[in-house]
Amino acid sequence: MSTSSRRSLLPHEHGAYGQIALPLVCALGMGRAGAAAALLAAGAFAGFLSYEPLLVATGNRGKRARDEDGARARRLAAGLLAAAVVLAGVGLALASPIARGASAIPPLFAAGIVLLVRLELERTVAGEVAVATALSSTGFPVAVASGVSPATAAAAWLAWTLGFAATTLAVEVVLARARAPARDPGPPATGAVLLLQGTAVALAAAGVVPRAVPAAVAPLALASLVVILLRVPARRLRVVGWTALAGSAATLAVLLAGLR
Repeated sequence: MSTSSRRSLLPHEHGAYGQIALPLVCALGMGRAGAAAALLAAGAFAGFLSYEPLLVATGNRGKRARDEDGARARRLAAGLLAAAVVLAGVGLALASPIARGASAIPPLFAAGIVLLVRLELERTVAGEVAVATALSSTGFPVAVASGVSPATAAAAWLAWTLGFAATTLAVEVVLARARAPARDPGPPATGAVLLLQGTAVALAAAGVVPRAVPAAVAPLALASLVVILLRVPARRLRVVGWTALAGSAATLAVLLAGLR
């Protein structure tokens, strides 16, 4: 096989880049990020990049992909995982004890995602939401390492989780309408998005989370409702992606303004 036609070993799910990168940027910007926070963030991103080569190497992308690119994928996965361990390890050594404790959370979620992949459930709606939750969890220890209180770091993580759950629902509605036009999942998905927003509002009203949380969820919830209610077709998925990105950027701005 020629080099030019070789399979890309970068993660294929474009939305996943935003689900890890934006919470990490938010976490670094919420406090006073130093070497520990930066190294933890770099380690988390290196671990994320190992996802695709691991899938290829283990045959989860199909036998042909494993046969053609398995060796290359194993080498790349090993290098990225080694980099993740070294970067995160040095970051942990420099971090405060409370940040070290917080750093145990993302690996636990990663283990859950491995189980979902093994069960072939990562493509379900619940699986997609779980993946988004796991990716955004990487911002939690980074924020704590940046000097943010665990409660505030958890509030930001909650906002990302609820917002990304809303966008996941919107994408699933677009795809489901393309597969089975006669069955419209729009109304229940609309209700679910409103429930996600309502949960954030209720928690803020009860004093459990800062008011910035529902304000931060709102842009992603609104972007999701626009996609669902305007019945954006599957051929316009790029528009869906850009809409979600705009909502994510607004969420980032709200969190940095409201929680910093």
